[in-house]
Amino acid sequence: MKVSLAMILLLSLLLSACSEGQNETADTSTGSSVNDTEPTKELTFPDAFPEVPKAVDPGSYDYDDMSKHYDIEVALVGNTNTPAAEDPIADYLNKQLNISLKLTNMASGDLVNKITVRFASAQAPDLTYIGDKDVAFSLYKQGQLVDALDVLPYMPQMMNYVTKDYKNWSTLDGHMVGIPRYSTFPPNWGLFIRQDWLKQFGMSMPTTEDELFAYAKAVVDKDPNKNNKADTYFMGTGANGQGFGMMDALRAMYGHTSWNVVDGTLNHPMLDGSTRRYLEFVKKLNDNKLLSPDWYTIGWEQFKSYTLNDQIGMVNYPGYNLLSEQYTAKKNDKATLDYWAPIQPLKSNDGKGGMNLPTGSPEGLYLISKEAAKDPGKLKRIAHFLDSVIYPNVNYWALVQGGGPEIYPDLVKVEKHENGTYTIIKDPENTPIDNKPELKGAGDWQNLAYSLIWEVHQHSDLIPYNELGDKYTLDVMAMPRYKNYDMFLTLDGPTTNRLGEFIKKNEIAFVLGKRSFDEWDKYVDEWKRSGGDALVKQAAEQLKVSLPK
Repeated sequence: MKVSLAMILLLSLLLSACSEGQNETADTSTGSSVNDTEPTKELTFPDAFPEVPKAVDPGSYDYDDMSKHYDIEVALVGNTNTPAAEDPIADYLNKQLNISLKLTNMASGDLVNKITVRFASAQAPDLTYIGDKDVAFSLYKQGQLVDALDVLPYMPQMMNYVTKDYKNWSTLDGHMVGIPRYSTFPPNWGLFIRQDWLKQFGMSMPTTEDELFAYAKAVVDKDPNKNNKADTYFMGTGANGQGFGMMDALRAMYGHTSWNVVDGTLNHPMLDGSTRRYLEFVKKLNDNKLLSPDWYTIGWEQFKSYTLNDQIGMVNYPGYNLLSEQYTAKKNDKATLDYWAPIQPLKSNDGKGGMNLPTGSPEGLYLISKEAAKDPGKLKRIAHFLDSVIYPNVNYWALVQGGGPEIYPDLVKVEKHENGTYTIIKDPENTPIDNKPELKGAGDWQNLAYSLIWEVHQHSDLIPYNELGDKYTLDVMAMPRYKNYDMFLTLDGPTTNRLGEFIKKNEIAFVLGKRSFDEWDKYVDEWKRSGGDALVKQAAEQLKVSLPK
């Protein structure tokens, strides 16, 4: 089967919609006026992304004097990281915005090294998209970057996605170091259960740890694959002996799974008993032989041989991928669409939990060089350009998957749906970027603003799992999740790594019975001495909350 470059570009990306609430505002200062029409200087930061994203009014950019031409260099990490001999995407944007774009695309390590040198030598790109926040903070401290608060008033589309948490994540000493980018990937990982087996057992969807254990026991005891062999199991890790892997999702049943704040005081699952209760549950599963024989040591790909051959009752997986892989493994049998279903967040027997693992960190930062901002008109054009490619604004579609309908009107179409999602319809066999080597590097433009959060597949009888897979993605995205406090923390690296190894060694020891839960308090003291106390102090200071007693 031919694998297209467009598909490679998409797959290289593939491996949060909630309600709006109270808003936070900030007064900002902006550059001098180019036109009489200036945007408001007061910014409103939403609690969450819009439920149904919409393109802003083109009149929002009346501040930009489009009679003036500007050269703009954009630096980012690409997928191909090769120069494009021909770049129809840049050509299109140049005409739309009266600019001359230059794309500097390179591998992640090269980008960090080269832009650091270029900033130091006053030859920085005008606009850089970078995933490393520490590098961005360092450049800002050197006085190399524009405060994002000064440019965001010109970016109404972007402001739909700069939430309060995103703003705080990108802020240093009261200044926004850069503009946070929404994620490429949707938060679509969730627990999936064999709903056909539940029906076979006469069970309802589990909601508590006891109900989940009853299901796990039935998976092992009742031969659900009907082969008269004792070869069905509840779960496994798929983590190659490096922790609990997909079984980590069960931690959420007992409370927040990482650093968190309760009534103004720092908390951690090691301190509130959540980790202990989780490990006791895993030990119970193991003692009752409900996990696969190699549940802890098996790798991810190897574990699929269980999952896709009717031997596993629950996985933590992106739903679309699970349906696709199951369908293929069963030789395109549509009956497999009835196998798996997402399970709502579970609760412990005392009512804790009820949320999924935290997620939702920004993917990176857009940085604008101070040198570029010396010309207020150029700064506004950079803001206008970047805002125009943010979902679902007018130029977003031109960048996706090697060129959208604006670039190839006869080959690519976009269907926009009322719920804010969209579908790209194209023939991968006839995509120019796959057939013309001179276009190869142009595909890297999509890394600037492309996201799968709102993209759904074309629903067709030829690919029957598309519709249900998209539904499961939206179902999981809508589930409640714990607040992500880790995104605000920069804890000491060596201490974190040492403590991680200590935890990994001891957690499996408790599960296997090599350490008794009678010495749990001793273990917590060991955890504190091994770096836990130091990280607690750092986390409390960075989150500006009280230390736990």
